[in-house]
Amino acid sequence: MDFEQLVVYTNSIPGHSNLFLNSAMSVLTLQFGQCGNQTGHHLFSLISQDITRSNSCYSSESTERWFRIKPDDSCVARAVLVDTEQKVITEVKKKQWAADSVWKYDEANIIAHSGGGTGNNWAYGHGKKGPELKEMIMESVRKEVERCDTLRATLNLLSSAGGTGSGVGSYMVEAYRDEYPTKTLLNAVVLPYSSGEVVIQNYNTLLTIANLYDVSDMFIIFQNDHLHKMSVNLLKNKNTELHDLNDLIAVKIGSLFQPLERSESSRIHDIISHLTPHPQYKFITLKSAPHYPKEVCKYEAPLEWNVLVRHMKQTLRVSHLDNEPLLDWEMKSPRTHNSEHSLVRYSPCVSNLLVSRGSGASDVKHTVGLSLDENVLYPQWVPEGSRCGHLHHNRRFMDMDKFICLATNNSLIHYSFNSIVEKAWKTFTHKAHLHPYTKFGVEAEDFVEAFAKLENVIKSYKEIK
Repeated sequence: MDFEQLVVYTNSIPGHSNLFLNSAMSVLTLQFGQCGNQTGHHLFSLISQDITRSNSCYSSESTERWFRIKPDDSCVARAVLVDTEQKVITEVKKKQWAADSVWKYDEANIIAHSGGGTGNNWAYGHGKKGPELKEMIMESVRKEVERCDTLRATLNLLSSAGGTGSGVGSYMVEAYRDEYPTKTLLNAVVLPYSSGEVVIQNYNTLLTIANLYDVSDMFIIFQNDHLHKMSVNLLKNKNTELHDLNDLIAVKIGSLFQPLERSESSRIHDIISHLTPHPQYKFITLKSAPHYPKEVCKYEAPLEWNVLVRHMKQTLRVSHLDNEPLLDWEMKSPRTHNSEHSLVRYSPCVSNLLVSRGSGASDVKHTVGLSLDENVLYPQWVPEGSRCGHLHHNRRFMDMDKFICLATNNSLIHYSFNSIVEKAWKTFTHKAHLHPYTKFGVEAEDFVEAFAKLENVIKSYKEIK
C-alpha cells in the first residue's frame, strides 16, 4: 500500500475524514548540521519504507506521527532542516526529487546559509550563527507546531563534534525551550570517533551536553566508534562509511518510536518518563538485534524471543573486578546459549524499556520478567514496578520476523563521557585552542562551569550501585 492509497483508505473510515490533515500524535524533528540532516533523511526514508508494508492501522498512526499530508496528497516530513553550508542540504534535496521518493521535505523548512559553515567551532555556532538564524528557524517551527493537533515530542538530531550541530543546535534547543516550556524535548546526539579529525571536538561535546542538559527531557546517545564496529562485525561492511552509521541510527530510533500496541505506557511522553525517572539521569542508549547483512537477511533462521531477550541482557555485562565493560556484546550475533554463572555482573540500571516487534507477545513478556527485571540489574532504590517496561507490536519491523530494542539508562555511559571530559580538561589546562571560543564570547569561566556540570552528571552515573 503506497501513501496515496493509505490516505484514501484512512479517509474512508467513518469518523476519520481528513485524519492526516489534523494530526493527533505528532513528532517534530529538528535536523542540525551535516550529521543531523543526513541521519534525518535516513530516518524518514526508513519510516516511509516501514509504513508502506502491511497493516493499515499501524501505517496510519505512523504517518500521523512523522508526516503530514498536503491537500494534493503529497507526504511531507514534519521536520525543519538547519545547516550553515549548502553541500549536504543540496544532496538531500536531490534525493527528494528522485523518481522513487514517496515523501519529501517542505522547502520552506530548509534553512541553509552559504556562509562557509561554523569552522567546527561550538562558540561560533552558538554565539553568531544561531542568533542570525533564530527567527527563520523558529518561524518554521511555529508553523509546524500549529499544524499538529497534539505535538507529542520534538526530536533534535545532531552531532556534538562540529560547530553547526553542536553550536547552532544547542542555541536553538534553548530557544525552543524558552518558547515551548512544557513540550517534551529529546535529543539524539552522535558522539564523535574517539580519534576524530576535529581537534576541538571534545570542547564542542562538553559545551553541547552541558548547555542542553537542563533544558532537555532525554538524550539518546550514539557513539560513532560503537556504530562503526556494529557495521563491520554484524553487517559485514568492511569499508564502512557514514551512511552505514546513519542507517543503524535510523533503525534504532525507528524501532523505539514507531507505533506500539495501545496501552497507557506506549505514548512517547510516557516512554520518556519511564526511561528518565530522575532529572539527574537523562542518558539513554539503544541496544538492538538482530542485525544481518541485507543480502543474507532473508536466509537467516528465525530466532526465538528468549534468545533475543537474553542477548539484550548480555549487552549490560561488565567486568567482575572493576565494573568496566567486559566486551561489547552488541557486536555479537544472538546465541542460543549464553553463560549465566555467579561471577557474571551487570551494569546497574536506573530503568530499562524493552520494545519487541513481531508475533508472540506473551513469550516476550514471560522472558522479560525472568531476564530483565532481576534484582541484580538494579540498585535497591529503584522501585520494582519501575525497573523494566515492555512494549510490543505484532507487526514485523522492516521485514524482520522478530526485532528487539532495549532502551537502557545505566551506569556504563559514564565511561564515554569521562573519556571526553578528561581529554578536554587536559587541553584546557594547557590553555590550548581557547582563542576560537573567547573570540565569540565563551570565556574560561564558561568552560569551568561546563566541566562542573558534566562531571557532576558523570559522578551520579558512576555512583549507581
